[in-house]
Amino acid sequence: MAQTTAIPGAPAPAIALLLPNQQTVFARAAEAVRQGFFSANEAAGGKLAIQVLEVDDDATQLQTAIEGALKRGVKTVVGPLLRSGVNAVIDGGYASPPIVALNYPDRDAAAPPTMIALGVSAESEAHFVVSFALAEFVGTRRSPGSAPRFVVLAGPSSLERRIAQAYVSALRAGGETPLLVDAAAEQGERLARMLDPERHDAVFLALDARGAALLRARIPRPILIFGTSLLNTASGAASPEATALAHDLDGVRFVDMPWLLLADASRGAGGPLPVTPLPPDLARLYSLGVDAYRVAQRWSAGETRFTVEGMMGRLRVDRGAGPRVERTPAAAIYRNGAIEREEIGR
Repeated sequence: MAQTTAIPGAPAPAIALLLPNQQTVFARAAEAVRQGFFSANEAAGGKLAIQVLEVDDDATQLQTAIEGALKRGVKTVVGPLLRSGVNAVIDGGYASPPIVALNYPDRDAAAPPTMIALGVSAESEAHFVVSFALAEFVGTRRSPGSAPRFVVLAGPSSLERRIAQAYVSALRAGGETPLLVDAAAEQGERLARMLDPERHDAVFLALDARGAALLRARIPRPILIFGTSLLNTASGAASPEATALAHDLDGVRFVDMPWLLLADASRGAGGPLPVTPLPPDLARLYSLGVDAYRVAQRWSAGETRFTVEGMMGRLRVDRGAGPRVERTPAAAIYRNGAIEREEIGR
């Protein structure tokens, strides 16, 4: 059964926050989102009555929770958090209230006009990395049909594999045919011999910071290197290990949420900070909760085209163009053992 939590003494809730329940493997992720959402409401003066609906990954239970929320007078639903839940809402055809999904659907075109989708998808981040690399640094192909000028280095984890495939997809959409390389199979001198500055313009890393640091010295300096937020060694907190890895990753560019590119995340976060420091994965989900609150306020007010400068980056809603909230993260480069922000075209 769906579990509910409401602000004590509140009237009919204005927003229902739909999250996985505390008995699922997604409990920690759900709690981070909940903290961010309620922190944003408190920072805004606690004006909105919020009801938390906890559900299992079950389509029938999901439908019951949403219908029950509507009967209690809820005006806007934020969630579900899982992609399977977002797809279930679309397939079930019961997204009648304004809804801000916390993940991206598999079929954007099937989303009802009442739905927008905001997420922290690693694949979407990889697509953005490719777009800013082509636009800002390497340009478009001048002579079609020539040998691959981009290399994608993929790590062994399922997340790294998904990021690698997203790179490949984005590059192919840009008219490129990249070379996909298994980083574990092509280490050391073999990798160094494979990469040629005369042929290869850039390498896209589907690796975490430690894996990338082990391979950085094998990538010739003239070749540009790009990656996702997996390469952020600090994530808003300085440490001896982060400093050492930063030196190893000199010259590598990556993107992340703006506040997690600071050596001290207590400054310039762009939103209410978590009460206690969170590990990087939960800090990003906390940010999703904060920004979902801000987006939901605008969406529930009937706005269909707007921009929010959030903790996750610049968020652009244009429902006429599609349900996805377009996120522009911040770009950075490792230089002299430190992370430096880079301004990119907006």
